Amino acid sequence: MTTIGASAEDVVWDGLIHSYRPADDWQTRVSPKLKLATQAADDIDPVTFEVLRNRLWTINIAHGDTLTRMSGSPVFQGLDFNMSILTEDGEAVMSAPFVQYLNSGAPLVVRYLMEHFSDAPGIEEGDVYLASDPWIGAAHQMDVCVAAPLFIDGELFAWVSNAAHQYDLGGIVPGGWPQNAPDVYSDPVMFRPFKLIERGILRDDLEQMYRRQSRMPDMVALDMRAQLAGCQFAIRRLRETCDEFGAGVVKAAMRRILDNAQLAFARKLERIPDCTVSDVFYFDEEMPGDRKTHRVQFNLTKRGDRLIVDNAGTDAQGIGPNGFTFVNFMGIVLGLSALTLLHEHTFSVGGAYRQIDFHPTPGTLTCCDYPAAVSGGVMNIIDSFVRVQNSFARLMACDPELKRDLVVCGADHPLLVLAGTDDRGSFFGTAVLEAVGAGGGSRAHADGVDTTGLVIAPMTKMPNVEDTEQYYPVLMMYRTEATDTGGPGRYRGGVGIEVAFTPYRSAQMEAITNAGGQGVSTNQAMGLFGGLPSPTAEYQVFGGTDVAQHWKAGHMPRSVAELTYGEHHRLRTKSNGTPLEDGDVMKMVCCGGGGYGDPLEREPHRVADDVAGGYVSAAAGSDLYGVVVGDDGRVDDEATRARREEIRSERRTWTPVAERFGRIGDENVSAATGEPPRSVHEYVVARDDGDRRVLACARCDAVLSDYRASYKRGLAVSETGVEILPRVENPNFFLDEDMVLRRYCCPSCQVLMTVEIARRSEPALNEILFL
Repeated sequence: MTTIGASAEDVVWDGLIHSYRPADDWQTRVSPKLKLATQAADDIDPVTFEVLRNRLWTINIAHGDTLTRMSGSPVFQGLDFNMSILTEDGEAVMSAPFVQYLNSGAPLVVRYLMEHFSDAPGIEEGDVYLASDPWIGAAHQMDVCVAAPLFIDGELFAWVSNAAHQYDLGGIVPGGWPQNAPDVYSDPVMFRPFKLIERGILRDDLEQMYRRQSRMPDMVALDMRAQLAGCQFAIRRLRETCDEFGAGVVKAAMRRILDNAQLAFARKLERIPDCTVSDVFYFDEEMPGDRKTHRVQFNLTKRGDRLIVDNAGTDAQGIGPNGFTFVNFMGIVLGLSALTLLHEHTFSVGGAYRQIDFHPTPGTLTCCDYPAAVSGGVMNIIDSFVRVQNSFARLMACDPELKRDLVVCGADHPLLVLAGTDDRGSFFGTAVLEAVGAGGGSRAHADGVDTTGLVIAPMTKMPNVEDTEQYYPVLMMYRTEATDTGGPGRYRGGVGIEVAFTPYRSAQMEAITNAGGQGVSTNQAMGLFGGLPSPTAEYQVFGGTDVAQHWKAGHMPRSVAELTYGEHHRLRTKSNGTPLEDGDVMKMVCCGGGGYGDPLEREPHRVADDVAGGYVSAAAGSDLYGVVVGDDGRVDDEATRARREEIRSERRTWTPVAERFGRIGDENVSAATGEPPRSVHEYVVARDDGDRRVLACARCDAVLSDYRASYKRGLAVSETGVEILPRVENPNFFLDEDMVLRRYCCPSCQVLMTVEIARRSEPALNEILFL
């Protein structure tokens, strides 16, 4: 195990204890027997280039369609996969718009194969490889990576790959998310890369070995065949494209795709002032019942045209499934790069990779060493993804053109797994994918989209109710958009979804919960620039209800409030099997995106429309937006003016940051630059003030700090419990540590500038420091 803080030269990234990361000289260990196709056409005309760029895109989309058509798995129907086309040496030319971090390990798997397999057992035409090792390239053991080489005239021309979530590969808990696994040996079975198809022939012995690990071998076999068929489809279509246009022309197009994406990424970074953006957040429960929080920090440093990413400030890994490996640390950043700064470049994450330096410390929660339990920690990947999205948004807010494209983070994914036996004695297991009905984050100019789907997967698809009820012994009672689940702000986050179901013709059923971060204890999506967070997700079980009597009366309840019930309890972030009996009803709520900007700046008529539509309650409209809506649905203008002044008066009583925390960071004196004022935040501008450069309030021009200091130095802060947010209950039900909601405002004009949720013992958190 690496000691935290060990120097980089002491780390051997070989995929054994630490994750695999190809060294700079990895190609020197590729066997000379493997001939690489490196010749490309000298030039390619713009029309041909666009035809080929879109051809590769459609191959990836059709690759995904192949998986959904061949597999009967509802997980595949929910598009829980991603696929890539890679160069001969493993650069990701283009990925697809499915789960963004899921196939980020494909370049690692391909380079591992080339470095370790090219001599023996060899890499040959018709081969297909499988890997589910998180220290090589799998997100976790259930996200199985399949990769296949394309040879043209005996030379390795390209690779295709997909990674997809297979339902069950063993382990101590059905479904592969064992919350009480102390280490990897209690996780689902992990497969180092191996050759499953050899020269076009499926190795039956290896397939049988693979299937034998699963409680659902037939389903796993079908999923695996679908993944193999997807790669073979993509290989065939790429070969046809080379036959049509010429291999050299296709190679030239692939290189230009990467070069264009790299150039665009670099140019956008150059428009952003040099700075470090940091985000601190927490993972709950390293094991079920753990009442501590575990600190995580991502730091994005922008210098010139490069991005440097580290995890300094993150806790060391512990026991239990609370962390993830390097492939996900990298995949979070690459996936967000594709969605934000490279959205017009068809997910060419290889172009971004060329401009990013990854410097995580191994042995930490976000770069776990072997043998950590990592399968159940996959939800913390999603939680980290959405939190780092706000870091990208802070960078983009520094440039007026990029600011138009920023999106505040959406909710993470509160996973719920059902497992048991039906009335015929057959084992079943499924993830309740209604959780993909999360609301989207707000923007700098618009509200978030309601129940738009998860940030991590632009093509998220919720399963049909009929499909779920056909495959599994459950009856879905209702789905509805849930009030007050979007983060309040000048532009509010989109609301999320509430769903309820009950066992139906089930012999035995258990519910397994696995939520990321603090999504059940404190909040889901964080807001930006004074926008408030969305509330917590909910897992609730209502025992012994009268739902059967409603059915007999020909009525399907559309709210749990319509039921009478006996026992009622909330489930924790992590739980390993809560029995669900006939007549029990389970409700799950997945929330929406974070808000953007001070809620007091939202137009009152918009709040009234939200109240009328059921997106915001009248109480939240008054408490958080300062808008009073009458019984007739209209804004009471006089009461609203009074309420908003009351809120601003209360902000005037907030404590100066220096009084609450003392000085934040070093005292800097930045010389004036002569440059014009520049917006670096919705409410902060960088400008000269005499002979120095400062950060000032964009609303009232009050100086807040030196340019290179934290602008929070000049703010006032309020520290309260998180339960002032709608729907949020006291987190002490789950945690021993005291979590607080901090709101910071300008002491001169009282505009709400930023919000954080932290341990009370934490100092004020630095979110951006200019260099």
